[in-house]
Amino acid sequence: MKTIFFNSRALILCGEDRPGDEDPGAVIMVDNGEEALTEAVRTINTNENISRLYILCSDIEGTYNRLRTRFTEVDAAGGLVRDMNGQYLLILRNGIWDLPKGKREKGEDVAQTAVREVMEETGIPAPEEGRLICVTDHTYHRDGQFVLKHTHWYAMRLTQPCSTKPQTEEGITQTAWVSAAELPGYAEQTFPSIREVLHSAGLLQELR
Repeated sequence: MKTIFFNSRALILCGEDRPGDEDPGAVIMVDNGEEALTEAVRTINTNENISRLYILCSDIEGTYNRLRTRFTEVDAAGGLVRDMNGQYLLILRNGIWDLPKGKREKGEDVAQTAVREVMEETGIPAPEEGRLICVTDHTYHRDGQFVLKHTHWYAMRLTQPCSTKPQTEEGITQTAWVSAAELPGYAEQTFPSIREVLHSAGLLQELR
């Protein structure tokens, strides 16, 4: 499956497993051409009563690539930082718990973007970069453009104690080191894409 988030709603591409059949809150459509994809995007983007829209397709990657042409694409990266005590670093951005992330600069590798953004938004020294956890997709409107942002999420590790300094000019007012046991509570106060990162990292069982 592939998921594209529209604020708190999700457009989900799926195959013959048809997970939408088991989802009582879902709308299900079929990829039978370009008009169907255009209608799916319009439906999930404009109807706040639809929380999940599934598109059944025979070629998930092919459908995804065709959907991408409807957006201006942006690459970004961020990090899930773990300290020596097994706690994870969260930020409070505009009143919502989040993970540090930001847009890739021209000529920059996405892994470099992830480390740079973590350092800038939290004030910590350079963490050790680990594996790629996942890539999340979410949409937004800006300057008349419909944007699809691909955010690459990396596991990171700090090997020494340090202080944090929230990047207030980015709307970040607080940082918190949170144990794995506490993460589900914070996940209730964050974005669906961040819950997907925590789920992909094995730290959250349920996505909904």
